[in-house]
Amino acid sequence: MFFGFYFLKKTIKTVQKLEEPSPESKFCSRILDLDASIRFAGILCKCGRLKAYRRKKGMTPQLNVPETKLLHREALLKAKMNRVFDKPLGKTNWSVESRDRVKWINVYHEKDIILISTEIASNHDEIVQKILSML
Repeated sequence: MFFGFYFLKKTIKTVQKLEEPSPESKFCSRILDLDASIRFAGILCKCGRLKAYRRKKGMTPQLNVPETKLLHREALLKAKMNRVFDKPLGKTNWSVESRDRVKWINVYHEKDIILISTEIASNHDEIVQKILSML
C-alpha cells in the first residue's frame, strides 16, 4: 500500500511539472501582453525548431502548418545571410517585414530569433523597444 501511494504521489508531481509552462512560453506570453496588436510570439532556435510560442486568444492562423514551417525557415535563412555583413556593418539586432495583412518582426537574441506577428497598423518600433528592454 505504501509503495502504491508513493507512486501515485510521484506521478501527480510529474504531471504538474509537465503542465507548468516553460520559461520560453512565459516569455512569449509576456510579449503578447505588451501590445494589443500582437497576434503571435514565438522563439525559433538556430536549428529552425520553434521552442515555444503563444497566439492571441481567438486569433485564427493565417498560414497552414507547412506554410508556417516555411516561414520559419525563411526567417532562419535571412538571419544566416545577414551575418555576411556583420563585420562591415555590425550585427543585425532586429528586422521588420510589412505585408498587406500582417507585419513580421524578428528580434535576434543570442542564437535564437524571437518571431512576432502583428496587425499592420502596429507601432513596430515601440514593440521592438519593449522586447529589447525585456532581454
